[in-house]
Parts: sequence; C-alpha cells; structure tokens
Amino acid sequence: MIYANYAATSPALSPDVVRELSAYLQETHLNAGRNFEGLETGTIALRARRAVGKLFNVTNPLRVIFTSGATAALNMAINGLLKPGCHVIATGVEHNASARPLNALHKAGIIKLEWLKCAGDGSLEPESVKKAIKKNTRLLVMTHASNVLGTILPVKDCFEIAKKNNVFTVLDTAQTGGVLPCTMDDFCDVMAFAGHKGLGGLAGCGGFALSERAALELTPWLRGGTGSASQSFDMPETLPDKFEPGTQNTIGILSLAVSVEEILRIGVEKIRELELNLVARFLSGLQCIKKIEVCGTGAAATGVAVVSVVIHNRDAGDVSRQLFEDNGIITRSGLHCSPLAHKTAGTFPSGTVRFSFGRYTTEAEIDTILEALDTL
Repeated sequence: MIYANYAATSPALSPDVVRELSAYLQETHLNAGRNFEGLETGTIALRARRAVGKLFNVTNPLRVIFTSGATAALNMAINGLLKPGCHVIATGVEHNASARPLNALHKAGIIKLEWLKCAGDGSLEPESVKKAIKKNTRLLVMTHASNVLGTILPVKDCFEIAKKNNVFTVLDTAQTGGVLPCTMDDFCDVMAFAGHKGLGGLAGCGGFALSERAALELTPWLRGGTGSASQSFDMPETLPDKFEPGTQNTIGILSLAVSVEEILRIGVEKIRELELNLVARFLSGLQCIKKIEVCGTGAAATGVAVVSVVIHNRDAGDVSRQLFEDNGIITRSGLHCSPLAHKTAGTFPSGTVRFSFGRYTTEAEIDTILEALDTL
C-alpha cells in the first residue's frame, strides 16, 4: 500500500510517539494538564506548549492553546474576535474550517465578508489586501497553503499590510505546520495548527497560538470549568485557562509534545527539503503524461507537498478508486472541503485527484504512482 494522502492526516505515528503513548496508557493517567497554579515543568500540557512554542517562535508558552483541532481553533478565533458590523477579508482558497464560520456570520448579518480573488493557480497578490481594507475592517483570515492546490500564499507580506492598518490576522497552518518554516511573534495574531498532519500527532488534537493583543481582545467562545477561579461564573482571564474549558485530550497533547520535539530535532528545513525533492520528482514525471493536467503553480518551490490533477475524460472519484484497487495507492478525490479553491482553479464541482506526500514517502513510491498514472 502506498499512502499519498498526507494533506488529510499523517498515516503513522513515529516510534518515539508510540513508545511514550504506550507507557502513558499503561500507567495511572490523571488529568495532568488541569492544575496550572504550580505549572510544574513535568506536566504533559506544559511540555507540549513549550515544544509548539519553540516550533512557532511563541515567546510565552502559555499563549499556546490546545483544542480538538484546527477547525475548533479557527472557529474560536473567528467568533471570538469579530463584532457586529465588522468587515472581514479572506482568500479565495480557504478551507471550510474558516469559510463556513465566516459565511455563517455573514449570512446572519453580523459581519460583512469579502473574498480576495486569487489567480487560477491559487496565488495571491498582497496588493489586493491593501485595496480591500476599509475603515471597519477587523480581521484578515488566510490559509498558509492551499490544501487543494498546494500553493503557498504570501502571508507575511499580507499580514504586514494588515498590521499597519490595525487589522487582526488569523493564519491557518493546517498544511504547513511542521513542514514549512513559520514563526509567529511579530507576524500574526492567531496561528491555528492541526496536530495530526505535518505535526505528526494523534487526530483530535490541535490548537492555536495567539499574540498578546489577541489574548486581550479574543472573547472565549467556549466556556466551562477550568479548575481555576471556580467561584466565578466568568471565564478566568489567565492563560491558558481563558480558552481551555473542560477536560483536555491529554493523550493527544502528549502525542503532540513528543512528535514536535522530534521535528525540532530533525529540523523543519530538512523536512522541507525532503518534500521539495519529492514534489519536484512527481511534477517532472507528470510532464510526460499528456492526459494529466496539473492544478496549482506546477512548481515545487512555490507549494507544499500537495498536487491536484485532472485526468481528461475521467471522473476524479473513479480514478482515485482505480488507483487504490489496482495499485494500493491511497489518494483523495473530490472537493477536499474547499469549494472556494476549486472554484478558483476552475475544477468545481467535479473536483480533482489529490496526491500529498510527507517525510515517510519514498522516491520509489513516487515512481510507482507515476507508472500507475501512465497506465490509466
């Protein structure tokens, strides 16, 4: 079996993660992340906050908040920062994790929403952000890289424009966390991350890091018990308690701590180099197969390890099924929870076949995929 669906989820946990999770499950596991009064250095949650903070250059690890994933993180950021009458800007390649909550607020008449037009390959000109900003613009939401086209957006340039205009910024790093160098401080206000993709942890764990000003402005969207300030009906103002009600997914957070520590040892730059080589090899091979049209920029350096293709006169779902049944190749077909990106690329509503790779992908697997595509 060949796994080419890393953009959805990482296929396996590393041996280090499996070893620590196994040890944890065999011991008495208490709610190690609940008591923050002492902030003992050995707590699982603090260990994970420090690892994630180091990866994303968040100076204060208490500004790393854990949720059930990037979707929950984006919903918390969007609903917590916006106020009635606000104007919001987002891109034409956003995932539904941010597009749906934004659209719901727009349909309810709470906000005014503007989608920035991207080129057909998913690229975006920063100047379009500057043109879109109005007096009441409150928020700019951007994905770091499209989960359909792989295209890396110029988020730093766009966020610099937003910052000059006192606009809050939210970044979705679901496709770039752990595989593309990215630092937060002095860069964006909220950085949402998914634990189960490039970060190599368990599904059901993710979160967001936030700037100091976002920590003050962001209203809690979820409320409940925190184990602190229990005498009050209001959520505590201290971090991370302010945004972490309820019982934590401790085993998921532990998987994230171990996997991110491993990424830090390997180096994100080295992982990026590996993925660049894989995508370059794949794109080069696709050029020899005339019946296949590559969506996105078609250049490894401008994207992450995500390549969507259209095969002339073939249904995307049928192709994906045939690749699996005949060759054991796991891909993802359809709209990939991002109709905006497919409308941008001109592949809506039929969708594409998406290939996505990671650090366990081999060159031999790339060659086998190319051979299978050539015989379709």
